[in-house]
Amino acid sequence: MKVESFFSAAPHKSVSEDSVLLNEKLNVYGVFDGATPLHPFRDENGMNGAYLAANIFKDYFLKLYRSNLSLVEGIMVANRMLRDYMKKYNVNQEKSENLWSTCVAMIKIENNGKISFAQLGDCMIMAEYQNGMIKALTRDTVKDISKRAKEWREDQRKQGVKIADEEYFQDITQQLIFNRSLANKQDGYTVANGKEEVVNYIQHGQVNISEIKTLLMMTDGLFHPQFSIEESFKKILKSGINSYSNELGHFEKKNNLRQDDKAGIMIQFM
Repeated sequence: MKVESFFSAAPHKSVSEDSVLLNEKLNVYGVFDGATPLHPFRDENGMNGAYLAANIFKDYFLKLYRSNLSLVEGIMVANRMLRDYMKKYNVNQEKSENLWSTCVAMIKIENNGKISFAQLGDCMIMAEYQNGMIKALTRDTVKDISKRAKEWREDQRKQGVKIADEEYFQDITQQLIFNRSLANKQDGYTVANGKEEVVNYIQHGQVNISEIKTLLMMTDGLFHPQFSIEESFKKILKSGINSYSNELGHFEKKNNLRQDDKAGIMIQFM
């Protein structure tokens, strides 16, 4: 088994809001992407809710997780830890825009010849099978969330619910606040944010290790604006995750595109 990882902060950030988990002892690997908060909270070290959420998850699975728990059970334990941390810092958890949150993509190599996986949000898990097939094991639930949110508001207005006109939601802050209210709801998006209902929205499953040649876990900072997720995966397979990430960063800079934190783990089974 060969493991290659990449981790970098966006140029405009002092620290990354992504985190990378490499737990070789328990064969648990993952990437976490903290959602940039809409609330100005900082802890005593100057860290925001996105950094804290991503690293609470990483630290739990690195230091406290027990292998007798499934990934889903582990995610729920880490999610409760996230809730308790917010309570410790007196975060008003009744307002969805205040919640610290993180997307998740994880795998666990089991002792029975299986690989378990679990996902939330727009972190993705890609697989290259031994027969050459390329497949996404997960679905990006954040994709088109603003479009779905608009459709949801329109539907509510037709039912007589009083919601501000769309002109109000042209303000990006108000749009983001509304989007956060759709976390872990039908037609919304999935994310670990301390709320118990996340258990109903974790994408999870298993694949046979004998069928898998390569697995990739990636945050959305590694999505290429010109290519599909499958095409990006093929490029990573060809050049390696480090070279691909550096090339993507140069492309984004050259074309004046917003650069995000980048994190990924590629595991090749020999």
